[in-house]
Amino acid sequence: MALDAAEASLIDLGYMIERRDLAEGVITTQPVEAQAGLDSIYSARLSSQGKTRRIVEVRVQKDDGITKIFCKVIIQEQTTQEHRMFDSDRSGSDSPGDSTAINRDAATTAAQNTVWRTLRRDKTAEREVLAIITERTR
Repeated sequence: MALDAAEASLIDLGYMIERRDLAEGVITTQPVEAQAGLDSIYSARLSSQGKTRRIVEVRVQKDDGITKIFCKVIIQEQTTQEHRMFDSDRSGSDSPGDSTAINRDAATTAAQNTVWRTLRRDKTAEREVLAIITERTR
């Protein structure tokens, strides 16, 4: 089965599976910290101060007996500080509504409060993942 081949390929590439939905035919990996130099075209654009991560999603569809495999690799940048800085501007109110600790994220975890912005797709990595899955399904 193509979904099993996709999962095995992603594991071989060092990814850990976060979600596997057999009914939808979707596998999503856990975020992996991206390193500057993952692909030379864009590595200079990535901020050295901000954290970046990579997430892979593989989708398998059967259409009239033909199996179609789609892969999306996204690179995201952590923008939590920027988000917090401009949060009061988005409220549209002059009243100090964030004056209590509960309103300033005190009752939530750091993971819940972390904001990630998608920078781009990594098409080179997408082609590599698809090639490995295709080899495994033959």
